[in-house]
Amino acid sequence: MSKCMSRRRFLKQSACTGALILAAPGMARTYGANGKLDIAFIACDGRGWSHVQEFKNENGVALCEPDLSRTEKAKKVFPNAKVFQDYRKMLDQIHNEIDAVVVATPDHHHAAAATRALALKKHVYCEKPLTWSIHEARVMADMVKKAKVATQMGNQGHANQGNRRVVEWIRDGAIGVVKEIHTWTNRPVWPQGYSELPPKEAVPEGLDWDVWCGPGPFRERRENMHPFKWRGWIDYGTGTIGDMGCHTWDCVWWSMDPKAALSCELVKAEARNDLTYPKNMKLKWEFGPNEWRPGFVAYWHDGGWTPPVPEEILNDPTRKKKELIKSGNLFVGTKGKLYVEGDYSETPRLIPESAMQAYVQKGLPEQIPASPGHHAEFLMAAKGEKPWDYPKSNFTYGGPLVEAMLLGCVACRAGGKVEWDPENLKIKNDPKANRYVQREYRKGWELVTG
Repeated sequence: MSKCMSRRRFLKQSACTGALILAAPGMARTYGANGKLDIAFIACDGRGWSHVQEFKNENGVALCEPDLSRTEKAKKVFPNAKVFQDYRKMLDQIHNEIDAVVVATPDHHHAAAATRALALKKHVYCEKPLTWSIHEARVMADMVKKAKVATQMGNQGHANQGNRRVVEWIRDGAIGVVKEIHTWTNRPVWPQGYSELPPKEAVPEGLDWDVWCGPGPFRERRENMHPFKWRGWIDYGTGTIGDMGCHTWDCVWWSMDPKAALSCELVKAEARNDLTYPKNMKLKWEFGPNEWRPGFVAYWHDGGWTPPVPEEILNDPTRKKKELIKSGNLFVGTKGKLYVEGDYSETPRLIPESAMQAYVQKGLPEQIPASPGHHAEFLMAAKGEKPWDYPKSNFTYGGPLVEAMLLGCVACRAGGKVEWDPENLKIKNDPKANRYVQREYRKGWELVTG
């Protein structure tokens, strides 16, 4: 496996290639409540466009897209921003003008972009999943602990009230001891499970395809790669589990506080291959005990697969619809069940409704304080109004969550059960599967560590 690049080597290489490094990077500036951050946007269309809008009252100093056509909307918001196609060159040339970086690229670029920014002590907001590989997630979490800059992963539902209610009720013992959890999603809504390669597509003017491939292997451009539908390609995306796991499964991770998985197993899949993720799959994790609960198992169902509809829903006279909605969670405890509808834990309820009413009458537990907003958390920490680790889904939280989720990707690619050694980042029972824990980077695209 290729090694990460050191910060010293990164700066030396930048100087050798002619980039202007004015000074060794220090901690990013802090700001008063009325100050503005100078932000560089790495990807500013798609999910990137949502962040341009969220941060429109800050100073957008740079826009970076390998496809220049995708900068047009953002340039209207930040007309004075400098435009780049390669974030390596952007950070080499104008890092001293940047306070924070927003990364909203395809998954395979997340760590390569974010580690370069962290090595320069920039605050980083990075889309979910935090990284493409388990190894990258560990590197990013470790870097943040040392750099002590503001970070936030883009699972915006973490700021919702519904997520907080799930945590409160599970910790309060509302359904007893949790033994089993099911999570499901209707995704993918993009092609996966190819039986053959899609047709080739020409590279349009204004798109630097070599930069788009970046840390991943260089492939000829084909249909369903750029934009958006890259999610199904193993080289560039992380499938449904990367797209929605950090959202739909967030309440599971937060409420159960599992630290790391013991194992993950591919239970079944449809149209599994080495090029893309399958059309549908079911996964099973095993988690050990912690200081306040015993171990439990968790299942992931995607592509429209779901667990059976609970009897508590089928037999509840207050429910008109006797079916599960397209995405959600089901916590199964020794004293009841908790049904969480939607990708962002919008409407958690004990089932049947009579159980919810009895719990309310008994008296609900103390509430976790509400969030000022997912993006607001990041801004407050970046400006020095709150500590660097104030954002609730910072990389020290998001990194371990993503490690567990991406173990599902490893199990899928390995085609069976993988037993996990989190301390050493190793698969214990299938040495060949370790090649899926860390990728081989193309030269010049290695991670940059501080």
